[in-house]
Amino acid sequence: MTSPNSTRPWAKTVMKAQDFSHDWDHYVTIKVKSIRAVALSGLHTFTEDSYTVPQAVGFIELLGSRAGALRTALRIGFSKSADLPPPSFELYESMALGTLTLPADCFSAILQFINCPSAHFRIGGDGSRNAVATEAPLLQSGLPQAAAASA
Repeated sequence: MTSPNSTRPWAKTVMKAQDFSHDWDHYVTIKVKSIRAVALSGLHTFTEDSYTVPQAVGFIELLGSRAGALRTALRIGFSKSADLPPPSFELYESMALGTLTLPADCFSAILQFINCPSAHFRIGGDGSRNAVATEAPLLQSGLPQAAAASA
């Protein structure tokens, strides 16, 4: 029999409960698994479920890895409108869904870099910091600090 101070330091954590749940109140980084995209004229409003983009020139849906029982997605709309809808995040019964609306000029650049094999997106919180990047570490360091946000 070994004592608690044995030569097996790994044994200290063997019986601890692990929490693999996602903290949606903050932000979760998800790997992009598949992409759906459409180019539009910019003359009409585009709607996908409850997400609406006025004067839409493009729409991209990033489908990510599962987060527990939830499917994950980030919908990005591109608009010629000067008044863009705010980003959002919602938890549904089977999905964690973020939205992000960007100016029309960003469509081709975003479409190009989300096709990178290491592309990730970040969703959660109130949606204001939803983002997409070519690598996950960029999304970790891209979160403003609480002190910087209040300044």
